[in-house]
Amino acid sequence: MARLWMGLFLLALLLPPRQAMAERMAHGRIDQAIAAYQVNPDLTFTAVDTRDVTLHTDLALRRLDRSSRTFYPEKQTLEVVEAWVDQPDGSRVAVAAGSIFTRPSAASQSAPGFVNSLTTTVLFPQLRPGSRTHIVWRFTQKTPAMFGFNANAINDFSWDTRLAETRITLPASIPLHWRARGGFTVEDTVTDGVRHVVARIENTQGRDEEPAMVSTADFMPLFLATTLPDLETVGAIVHRASEDRAAVTPEIAELAALIAGDRAGLDAARAIHAWVAANIRYVAVYLSPDDGWVPHAASEVLKAGYGDCKDYVVLMRALLAARGIEAEMAAVDWGTRYTALPLWLPYFNHAILWLPAYDRYLNPTDRNAGFDALDRRLSGKPVVIMTREGRTAWTPVATPRANRYRYTASLTLTEAQAMEGTARFTMTPNMEIPARAMLSEATSLTLLAERILAATPEGGFGRFTTSDPRDLLRPLTLSATWHSPMAVNAQDHEIFLRVPAGPDIHAPARQRAKLSPTGTRQTPMVADISDIGWETTIAFPPGLSVARLPPDIDLTTPAGRYTARYRAENGVIHVWRDLVIEREVIAPADYPGLDRLINAPLVDARAVIVLTPAVR
Repeated sequence: MARLWMGLFLLALLLPPRQAMAERMAHGRIDQAIAAYQVNPDLTFTAVDTRDVTLHTDLALRRLDRSSRTFYPEKQTLEVVEAWVDQPDGSRVAVAAGSIFTRPSAASQSAPGFVNSLTTTVLFPQLRPGSRTHIVWRFTQKTPAMFGFNANAINDFSWDTRLAETRITLPASIPLHWRARGGFTVEDTVTDGVRHVVARIENTQGRDEEPAMVSTADFMPLFLATTLPDLETVGAIVHRASEDRAAVTPEIAELAALIAGDRAGLDAARAIHAWVAANIRYVAVYLSPDDGWVPHAASEVLKAGYGDCKDYVVLMRALLAARGIEAEMAAVDWGTRYTALPLWLPYFNHAILWLPAYDRYLNPTDRNAGFDALDRRLSGKPVVIMTREGRTAWTPVATPRANRYRYTASLTLTEAQAMEGTARFTMTPNMEIPARAMLSEATSLTLLAERILAATPEGGFGRFTTSDPRDLLRPLTLSATWHSPMAVNAQDHEIFLRVPAGPDIHAPARQRAKLSPTGTRQTPMVADISDIGWETTIAFPPGLSVARLPPDIDLTTPAGRYTARYRAENGVIHVWRDLVIEREVIAPADYPGLDRLINAPLVDARAVIVLTPAVR
């Protein structure tokens, strides 16, 4: 028996890594998730949501031990119809009233006075592997929602699902549009003036998340339904409801004049953007249709000194209008969703500003984004603009040129085999965003530099010197000095030297998190389009010569390119490296090209330069 177990152990070791990693454990299963909507002629509705889940492992117990729903009490009601747990031995445990909690939602806690939503949470009792939870919610929309009736169902990514079903019953006279993608099947019938739409998906398998995944809404099976005729209508509705909120009051006109001074046009807009970003505090996280998408009045936001994304926008609209500059609110997804939905649902989470005269998008909510920056999570995205007729558009796509970073380091290898270094950083406004955030949040520029140096092979001690990272009216200037006392390895009269990373804030190692352990992917990923370059000079002391330099590299894949050049002359080693990622989103079939591209600088960072005593 011992030999048998040893044989099985050795066989497991010899299995190819990808085959071994393909084994999957089913931690839990959604037995049924049924949402039944009864829509009334005025587009109010009742939704009964039934959900049964079987828990197989401790992981499922931790993640699925509760069920929560959020509602707005002035226009919605929410109740738990029934809830229990069926145990593996056949017994049933009812959920007691004391295990049902209604509290202010996370959004209302972060934005008191701006959002008044509540969250009801049901904690399931006595859970163990094999338990099956059951809950039925009844949600009622008491007043017609701002955007009519909308329903969406996205196949669950993480858990096995036996049956997920969306049922919509409504008068046949109500125009309802729907689309389905993936494995959903849809039945659409009319009987006695009543329309019945049933969308169903069965027997799907959950998957593990992968690094840098795009939003599951971009690729998972889904079903969408809406009474909206088009997305432009969303813009028109919000425009009508919020136009008076950007009124130019005497206080706003006075402030706009003070901020802009003698500036006009884009220069005035730039100054106003910097003032709003610096002086208004962000207090909310979500843009929700249930909040109405209607901002507070600009005068109220100014008086409070805080607001959510749409409040930032309305205040900027008013200040800009006071200087004769037209601006509109635009709704967008600020995140990892890049593909337009197959139906025009108002599925956005953020508000930004659009300047029609310049066709420019601004994100005043981001304290670290300058006037000329539009970060990659907002680039190449569908937007709906809140104009009188409503308008749909796309934000400018991200490009390597707009996301450019350069790290230029000058190093000196001392006779004591220490490394003295200085560096300067140059970057485009988009790449300044994370740098400004890092510098603004640092308690000490010395500790920040040393924390970065501690993660490098050579280590060291140093300090950053920077302009005010909160000043969005000026480009960020950043430099560093450092000392690495143990930067090289010496053996048998030879010195082995890797190109020191130093306090590089975009070192190649940061790309490692995007790599898949199997070398393949099942889901599309965000690659972060960029052009990251490193230029290093290393002066070495007299009496040494270069015995070997790493080979030059020229790698081009469908995802981008990596180049490296090594030269030595007159006691100085010159190193040029450049990584260009040319696509923001990489499909699974194209991942191998990105895998090779990212690994190239990682391998090159380990390349060794060899110095020997000079021959006399």
